[in-house]
Amino acid sequence: MKTVNVRDIRNRFNEISNQSEEMLVLRRGVPILKICPVSKEDLMRYYLMKAQEEAKKIGLTEDEGLRILEEIRREMIDEGRD
Repeated sequence: MKTVNVRDIRNRFNEISNQSEEMLVLRRGVPILKICPVSKEDLMRYYLMKAQEEAKKIGLTEDEGLRILEEIRREMIDEGRD
């Protein structure tokens, strides 16, 4: 696992955040954080959480939301993107 120090994070955040591996962040040689890439599962959970928040704002029921998701899933399968 790669290590970076806090100064590196501050000065080169964009470069470091584009890495696709876990990194340990050190402050004065002591590990304080672990940075890791976002998994597909993490991404899916994030988007589902955001979708639920927006659904609540517009008054969409859970059943309506599930029906819409099923329609989208079927369309993706029909298009060969399952």
